[in-house]
Amino acid sequence: MEIQSFESQYLEQIVTVWNHCLPVDLIAPDVLAARVLLDPNYRDDFFLLAWEGETIIGFVLGICGEGFFSPPQLAGTRAWILAMAVEAGYRQRGVGTALLAELERRFQGAGKHDIWIATYPTAYIVPGVDAVAYALGLHFFQSRGYQEMTRALAMDVSLWPPHFPEAIAVQEQQLVEQGITFQPYSQPWLSALRRFLRSALPWDWEWLALRNLSRIHDGAFSPAQFWLALYEGEVVGYCQYEGAHFGPFGVAEGFQQKGIGTVLLAHALQSMVQQGAHSAWVLWTGGAAARLYARFGFVESRQFVILKKEG
Repeated sequence: MEIQSFESQYLEQIVTVWNHCLPVDLIAPDVLAARVLLDPNYRDDFFLLAWEGETIIGFVLGICGEGFFSPPQLAGTRAWILAMAVEAGYRQRGVGTALLAELERRFQGAGKHDIWIATYPTAYIVPGVDAVAYALGLHFFQSRGYQEMTRALAMDVSLWPPHFPEAIAVQEQQLVEQGITFQPYSQPWLSALRRFLRSALPWDWEWLALRNLSRIHDGAFSPAQFWLALYEGEVVGYCQYEGAHFGPFGVAEGFQQKGIGTVLLAHALQSMVQQGAHSAWVLWTGGAAARLYARFGFVESRQFVILKKEG
């Protein structure tokens, strides 16, 4: 066995291994390239391939912050493992252990010793290790010093036939009477939305929102995929969706616990139906947000374990 850094000519071979080994997270070469390989912080030397002769038998995909984005922690000591796989016939032969050890060595050489699975803010494929589908993989990491930090839920709902609780319309009317209105994004609200994003949301949510706003102005994204809650000339809440994927969404401090998020979610789901979607899903949720989704019929579909190792 030999371990080498990634080269783009091997992308299709890697995706074949990926889809053999990670059957509930199938991926296409273009998606992997767009989501990870073109991320500004990605480096080939943290994407390691295990070879036997001319055959790729496993890989581990890591990434760490190089300071491209503004948050200082990305240029600090943190690194992430986004995916890892070893072909079935080569497991329990030290391949995964060797891949992980080499990646950790390279992370340490770059000054990164705070390793997370798999919560890289702008390019994670899934939030962590699927506790059911990849139970053996979870054990592999835990036996090598990775500790569970938290869990994240994925939730799904069928949107057909369309049905929305009548109480939400009453809730929206009550908010309108308080001066809070709801509408799809339009260009005059850009400055107010940017102020809201900067002041009320995590930086990676802001990054995602700005990326999709640019797609609206390029004509590649519909304004109806962004819904805003407005009060006295300011944005106090927003949500978005991409295809059948809902989220993220957020409400400004001082306007929470009023039902604004509920109304925003209802408008977004109605817009999805109007665009022809028959289902919706969220990849990472929990707590109060999960309870809100459940009101609309979302049910838990997967549970991810988020892991961390320091050393």
